[in-house]
Amino acid sequence: MKKWIAWLLLAVMITGMTACGGADTPETTDNAAETDNTAAETVEETQDPAEIDELPTDITYDGYTFTILSHDHPDTAIAWKVADIYTEELNGERINDAVYERNLAMEDRFGVKIAQNLQSKPDTTADQLITSGDDAFDLLQTDTQKQCALVVKGYLMDMNQMEYINFDKAWWDSTAIDGITIGNKIYYAIGDSMLNGKKATWVVLFNKALTENAGIPDLYSLVKEGGWTLDKLNQFGEQLGQDVDGDGVMTWGVDVFGIGLQHEVVLPLLLGDGTKLIEMNTDGSYNYNLSSNTIVDAMEKIWNFLHGGPMYILNCNDYDGKLNNQWSDFRTLFMSDQIGFFMGHLGTVTLVGGDMNSDFGVLPFPKLNEDQDAYYSTFQYNNAHSVSVPKTAGDLKRSGLLTEGYQMFSHFTVLPAYYDYTLTFRSARDTDSGEMLDIIFGSRNFDISLAFNSTTAMQTFLQDTGSKDKSFSYASKEASNKSKVTTAMDKILEAIEQN
Repeated sequence: MKKWIAWLLLAVMITGMTACGGADTPETTDNAAETDNTAAETVEETQDPAEIDELPTDITYDGYTFTILSHDHPDTAIAWKVADIYTEELNGERINDAVYERNLAMEDRFGVKIAQNLQSKPDTTADQLITSGDDAFDLLQTDTQKQCALVVKGYLMDMNQMEYINFDKAWWDSTAIDGITIGNKIYYAIGDSMLNGKKATWVVLFNKALTENAGIPDLYSLVKEGGWTLDKLNQFGEQLGQDVDGDGVMTWGVDVFGIGLQHEVVLPLLLGDGTKLIEMNTDGSYNYNLSSNTIVDAMEKIWNFLHGGPMYILNCNDYDGKLNNQWSDFRTLFMSDQIGFFMGHLGTVTLVGGDMNSDFGVLPFPKLNEDQDAYYSTFQYNNAHSVSVPKTAGDLKRSGLLTEGYQMFSHFTVLPAYYDYTLTFRSARDTDSGEMLDIIFGSRNFDISLAFNSTTAMQTFLQDTGSKDKSFSYASKEASNKSKVTTAMDKILEAIEQN
């Protein structure tokens, strides 16, 4: 059963139980009792082992404050505002109230208060505190690339060796663990407490009014049947593009573009086939795969896609410096029915959902080839939050238990609230989008070379060769760039080995 369906059924069950009772409640019969018992047995039999609470119930830390260091984003970065750690009170807003309930559950179970320390540069603050030996925070929640910089410095604990932390549980992003793991060590991880780990995921939004008017088939069914591919997106994008004024030139704000994107889409398209650019081995060594035929062919297909449709593809980055705010204006085009398919991060959903008149839906990034075994998603490594435990943590047993409990309670409160509020009700406006999210989050392809991008420069290399280059020259440029990447990876692994 899909997670979003299970959560909705759980809500219905809770509502039903709340409604049972009071003066008008009919007398319980033996048959009713038998039915209730059967239902309880069914729930128990179908419970996912990965969602079973196995943490101890007899350990409390009365009076302890569990402090999480994270981002104080400016108002201009509203999509990334941290609102998943602490709130003072219930206010009726779903995510706010879920955070409150999660924190209350932590207090009831473990006797701790949750506190946040928001800084404009939390990684710098963490660096300073760890260097001085200060245990002022218990958990660091920041973007993955900043976590990696602290890994190289040797400032973070190997969470894979910490008592109580179990990465097989449903509240951890287990599909990303392969890419995160370095020689069986895990220094940071993505869990259900940090919504920016979800919002930074690459997805495709589509305008339902435009696709329906163009006679494009049901896209949700296409995804579920396994036929949502780059070729289909290309075909539908061309079908949607309209030179409204008939001047032979596609003009921002006048014509209708079939596809809107950023040149960074090279990364999620490439990783969308499940490939690893740098593949870590269990012994801490790695395989360099960028010269493989699979990746060379994939890059050529992506280059052809990005350069083959000037009459219906709009690249937002082409307007950098030419508009007041190309990101905001780009979203406005989608909201005003002038872009059919919007290739961006999941945080875009909440930015357009409240004001857009036309209905829209959410899809995973397309497969490069229809014979792929699954849809694979990745995220913006400079925005996707993960958590880590600093080496200055005073009590590692306590850190492990509270970190695991924090993710577990988030799985049953914050995550369903995110599905509910952000997608099903406020923005995507249909339950099918919830099922699409299960697919999107179900197979996430994490590549370590992009996480350590500040050293490998992998992101710029792929974006330039896949999008900016006027002719396809990936193979030759990859050959000349290989030593730079392998030297960077060797440097990273050597530093970690010495930690």
